[in-house]
Amino acid sequence: MSRTALAGAIASVLAALVLVPAAAAAPTSLLLPQSTAFAILGASCGGIQEQAYATGFDPLGGYPVGAVYLSTRRRGSGRGGGYHVTTYSAWAGATWTYAAAVSSYAKLAAAPTVDPDFSATDAYGDRLYNSLGHAWLDVPLPAAPGGVTAVQAGAQLQVAWTPDSATAPVLTSATVTATPVGSTAPALTATTTGAATSALVGPVQPQTTYVVTVASTDAGGTSPASDPVTVTTGAASVAPSAPTGVKARWTAPDQPGDKLAVTWLAAAPGDSPLDQYEVTVTGRGDAAGQSFVQTVPGTTLAASFAVGDTFGWAVQVRAHNAVGWGPLSASIRVSGV
Repeated sequence: MSRTALAGAIASVLAALVLVPAAAAAPTSLLLPQSTAFAILGASCGGIQEQAYATGFDPLGGYPVGAVYLSTRRRGSGRGGGYHVTTYSAWAGATWTYAAAVSSYAKLAAAPTVDPDFSATDAYGDRLYNSLGHAWLDVPLPAAPGGVTAVQAGAQLQVAWTPDSATAPVLTSATVTATPVGSTAPALTATTTGAATSALVGPVQPQTTYVVTVASTDAGGTSPASDPVTVTTGAASVAPSAPTGVKARWTAPDQPGDKLAVTWLAAAPGDSPLDQYEVTVTGRGDAAGQSFVQTVPGTTLAASFAVGDTFGWAVQVRAHNAVGWGPLSASIRVSGV
């Protein structure tokens, strides 16, 4: 591809990557799961009603904290006649994650003092407030990651970035996308957890230009994509390693339709993706001189052969990438039945 054509192809990919980021999630109501509420209250008569009040951010972990009032009513007739209503109620203290999941809770011995109009915002822009008997948590979208770099590392790209410092403590994941330019190779993605700053994405094709972006996610949604960077992989020069863990067994010993099933562990790919494996079974003893070869896709780790199960066989496997064939695996032997 000429330099001008490559520039045009990159521009087309960049235009396609200008995606509208997900809108920020709506404020989340902070409550207790009904199972947790039942464990605290000890009764549930058609459901437990909850009123939650945020009280602030935990000074140690920074997570939202608050108090929840639980109540339920049991209606029925008493032994002496008449209609009775029994009310069960309790207060519980709770700590929530930024994804609004309960991380800890405890039944309170006495009713706490709560402010129905409480509102607070932490250093990361997370807003906690009370409204209409509910505690609410509003988590902002993270900003796009910065400082993205990408270099080839064997058959993968080593991608690094700097998360948005304002939201890094509450990030839940990051997604790396590598889109090939002017190639039929597939787009690649990798997802990390938390406030990670690097990831490997692959396998990449040799002599291919990729446009790489990173987006961060927190409980509020997904950031815009980072500024894109481009990286062009080199020509493949490292052949795959020999497969390991080769095993062979008869599927139905001494029965019609018996086959020799071969499995193995993936070979190290070298610096380009594995595109195929070659499996060779060679006769031993009375089957000496017989040999059968089968190739399977590079993502397949099994093959089977309809060979005579009264003979012994030797099995070897090798892997192939853009460089060529790698070395044969150690030979394993399977006896006849």
